[in-house]
Amino acid sequence: MAILITALGGLLFTLDLPLLRLSMADQWTMVFTRGIFLFAAIAGTWAVMRLWGRQTEPFIAGWAGVAVALASTAGNICYIGAVAHTDAANVVFIIALTPVIAAAMSHLFLRENVHPFTWSATGAAFLGAAFIASEGLKTGNWVGDSLAFASAFCSAAIFTIIRASGRKVATSLATGSLASALLAAVLFGIAPGALVAAGAFGVPAWAWLALNGLIAIPLATVLLARGPRVLPSADVSMFFMLETVLTPVWIWFLFGEMPGSRVLVGGTLVVVTLLAHSWWRLRSSLRSQPVPA
Repeated sequence: MAILITALGGLLFTLDLPLLRLSMADQWTMVFTRGIFLFAAIAGTWAVMRLWGRQTEPFIAGWAGVAVALASTAGNICYIGAVAHTDAANVVFIIALTPVIAAAMSHLFLRENVHPFTWSATGAAFLGAAFIASEGLKTGNWVGDSLAFASAFCSAAIFTIIRASGRKVATSLATGSLASALLAAVLFGIAPGALVAAGAFGVPAWAWLALNGLIAIPLATVLLARGPRVLPSADVSMFFMLETVLTPVWIWFLFGEMPGSRVLVGGTLVVVTLLAHSWWRLRSSLRSQPVPA
């Protein structure tokens, strides 16, 4: 069940870029608006659950919550900076390093023994991501590439912190989104008029951004935040590679941008790897369960 929940979260994250593209708003307006929507959705849910007595965790769950909020803020800013300063293929390729970084951090800080099959699956998925990104890689974008690596490091750190603490920190991720939005408002020019202009299919930008920030990404965040509490962080972070595979498919379907042959080959390799790894995890968990008397 934990694997299915995490996989659904990864699948919802594949809608992030298509929904942003559909809004046709400028970059920092998207960051600001999505951050506000995301914070409102998760904070509102937390408040309702708290009122009903079904939520006992504080809004910021101790040191783990603070650390996740800081890492989320930095990761959001670095990700947007990477998108602005380097080619999208470079960003996708470097973000795919997250499982490798997460596995290394879990081994280094949590003393977790990473199974050789997980290392092998991570390597195979990394190779698939390399195939996908190689078609659009360009040289000379070291600033954006460095920011993308920093974003991947922040994501891996978040997984490791959640795994180490076992705390519910979805609200901390929302806090990071709010902080990113406020920083965008302070440091960059926000164009509110872009929200009312008709975007793709004649729908105003705020509608696509609301679908992104109020529904798809909050739900994905909550599902993925639950994963590391019961699964190794290296395993959870692998499901982020679904974004590498499926986002080009959605972009092709919506905007007619046909993925190249290397994207198709790499995507197939990543999907097969994820399916094989999930199947192995399921078999392992079934074998470890006690046999009923």
